[in-house]
Amino acid sequence: MNNNRKQLCLNYLKARQDFLEVANKDEVLHGNDNIIGRIGEAIAHSFLEQMGRRPKVVKNQSNKGYDIICEHDNARISVKMITSENEGGCTSKINHEWDELIGIELGDNLKVKNFGLITKDAFVEEQKRKKQSLEPSFSRNMFKENGVFALAGKLFPKEAINKYDLL
Repeated sequence: MNNNRKQLCLNYLKARQDFLEVANKDEVLHGNDNIIGRIGEAIAHSFLEQMGRRPKVVKNQSNKGYDIICEHDNARISVKMITSENEGGCTSKINHEWDELIGIELGDNLKVKNFGLITKDAFVEEQKRKKQSLEPSFSRNMFKENGVFALAGKLFPKEAINKYDLL
């Protein structure tokens, strides 16, 4: 490995290490072993906080499908995030133990590009209507015009995303 490449790798690993050192002590950024997942949960937490729902990130992340509980209404929130780095367009499986799903797409500019919210009942109904899996992998396609957020949930327009200043 040449020195430039080696230094680039070391810089990246050091940045990850620095992030984790602080994040592991933070009540919102702790937990998940996936850094992108932690950032997605922080974005969702900010949104829910602004909505007055008093979110708390779940400390024991070994549950079957939710990341945040809202003290306001005890809703279990599953958070899924996909970045522009993901060329395949799919991430982890959407498990079944949640009440609401927040989907986030991060663009090349490191800003929230798409933000969707859907209840489990609406999600299940739409998946059944389309004869699709009730536990699919989270996909960028869910943000499209014919995707589950647009058809059965709420797909936030760019102006609304900007209003919340999520990232």
